[in-house]
Amino acid sequence: YLHYYTNYGIKEVLNINSGTILLGYMMHRLGVDIKFKISVFVGIDNPYYIMWTLMTARLFSRKDGSTSLVGFNLSNSVNNETILQAHAIRKQLGLEKQVRFEHHITETYKSIVPQPYNRRDELIQLAKKVPNISAKHEGGEPEIESTREHPSDIFDYFLAKKDILENGLMDTLMGNYLDKHHSVNQTARALIKAGINVVAAQNLH
Repeated sequence: YLHYYTNYGIKEVLNINSGTILLGYMMHRLGVDIKFKISVFVGIDNPYYIMWTLMTARLFSRKDGSTSLVGFNLSNSVNNETILQAHAIRKQLGLEKQVRFEHHITETYKSIVPQPYNRRDELIQLAKKVPNISAKHEGGEPEIESTREHPSDIFDYFLAKKDILENGLMDTLMGNYLDKHHSVNQTARALIKAGINVVAAQNLH
């Protein structure tokens, strides 16, 4: 982090294990202006884990109350009740505005969770009660994905640009990317129709 911070001005990173999460809290407390999110791969999947995560953020917060934790991705195994309980904990710790819940509405069609996977209807109910929650879309609509010759695949995220170009995959992956945008727009329309305010995220994973 310090290398990319000092050379490129990168201030926000995605953390994937408990050690670097703890280090992120400590660096912030020591005066390094780091911000981070916690990846879905960490597996935050129950209110006890969420309580530990938020308590540690509060424990290592600065005197002004700021924390380096800006959000965390919830595991695909959570449900609305899990998130409602997490919201109560976040509110009690005074982190409602600082820490965003990142909820996956769709996932890549292959290599991560069983399909069809679409949690839009759950989100509509949840967003009426829980503020500062994002709707993440890693895949397109399942009924569209199932028709693609190359549906979205989580392993594609880790392809090197060289391999993408050598195998002529750029147009295919662009199609997968645009399917996600279509899904995002479907969710935005549904939220607005339900009377829920939407803010379009910029420059965020």
